[in-house]
Amino acid sequence: MGIKLFLAAVVIGATVLSTPATAAGADASPPSGPNPYLSFLPDQSHVDYAAWRTYLARQSGARLTAAAPEGPVVHENEPPGVLGRNDTRATAERVPGFGSGRRQTVRIVGQLASSESTVDVDVYRVELRAGDVFAATVQGEAHRLTIFDPAGVEVQGSAQDFSVLYPPSSPLPHSGNAIADHVASVSGTHYLAVSEGSGAYQLDVQAHRPPLERELRPQTVFLDFDGASVDMGIFGIDPSPGVRALSPFSTFLPRWGLTPADEPALVRQIMRTVRENLIEDVQRRSKNPTARLILLNSLEHPDTFGRENVSRVVVGGTADEAGFVTVGISQSIDPGNFAQEETALVLLDLVSQPAGPAVSLNTYLAPQSNRIEFIGRALGNVISHEIGHYLGSWHTDPANALVSLMDDGGTNIPGFFGVGPDGIGGTADDTDNDLTSDTYRPSEGFTGTEDTLNRTAFGLS
Repeated sequence: MGIKLFLAAVVIGATVLSTPATAAGADASPPSGPNPYLSFLPDQSHVDYAAWRTYLARQSGARLTAAAPEGPVVHENEPPGVLGRNDTRATAERVPGFGSGRRQTVRIVGQLASSESTVDVDVYRVELRAGDVFAATVQGEAHRLTIFDPAGVEVQGSAQDFSVLYPPSSPLPHSGNAIADHVASVSGTHYLAVSEGSGAYQLDVQAHRPPLERELRPQTVFLDFDGASVDMGIFGIDPSPGVRALSPFSTFLPRWGLTPADEPALVRQIMRTVRENLIEDVQRRSKNPTARLILLNSLEHPDTFGRENVSRVVVGGTADEAGFVTVGISQSIDPGNFAQEETALVLLDLVSQPAGPAVSLNTYLAPQSNRIEFIGRALGNVISHEIGHYLGSWHTDPANALVSLMDDGGTNIPGFFGVGPDGIGGTADDTDNDLTSDTYRPSEGFTGTEDTLNRTAFGLS
């Protein structure tokens, strides 16, 4: 089944499509608190996710309007008003130009013919290589995008524009009724479904290779335990708290019953945990065993943040010092890892408060606990979670039975920390949590299953 190609200038000049966000909408005040999409929060019960989705859509739409594509513009093959020609994966229309391993961009002009009695879905198929960073945005009279892998598994469904959470250097699309992204873990035919609407739409689809694939210098992550001054505006806090000084990691050791002499051992345990989560597991279990990550820390290495391909996690500080309440927060969500010099925070006041709250590590400590092992593993998991964001992963569902490193806070925090069935941290039944395939957190508006292991692995190509 062919698709007719048209000159971009002709099609764009003849097509007028509406978008849901305007620059004026960007002036709306954000909901209170740090952005929950970027954060590991101690409690989500107070988060208004509907308000956050609306706010992010306005910010995303104002950030950058959809530009004319560099590739061809094509028309949907199914005639207007006709149903059934491309409504399933079996009848999906082929999108030309994908699967070459190079950057590809195609604009599709189509039309949904839904009515009160019928629902129209347009399905397209694209050839992707393992590691391709695939994304799509739709404008006009369609409001949902769903990506399926070659096995027919839904890997992301979206009816929202969250692209303001991408770093500015990301080439992935901005502005639309819906944006969806996926990092292909296997080569083969993938599918993109357009739905929820009636009338003309404009669909932009893109595939990029991860940038580190072309570079000799691998990604480095520097764990800063010395305290640091950080511009909190990079985390999207509005109004920005400005540049804030965060106290060092050593300040919090007495709150866990530790002494300054314990700091080297605790940092080594944190490093072992992050190394296992993001280096050893990725090399052993992912579809990209050649992924490379260099992990450094301030106790053993000079501060390399500011150099090319060096991101950091600042481990220390309090909510009062930062100007907002969270356990962790990342600068962006970056499928493909197009920005290799980013910052994340792991604040320590809440996790070192007296026993009682679920988020406090002291709640799980007992005389028989191996404190170094448990605290190092729990903090290493939070650090890995925040790094996972700026390597490309969204939150997964913390309320289901599967514990994943990309589960966010608030629900099953003991499981995320690795507390075993005895309810005590640092004992023989503690659990090892990993990056894995898990469903998206429902309240954040996505559907489907996210493969956080391979998103991370190919971000480290």
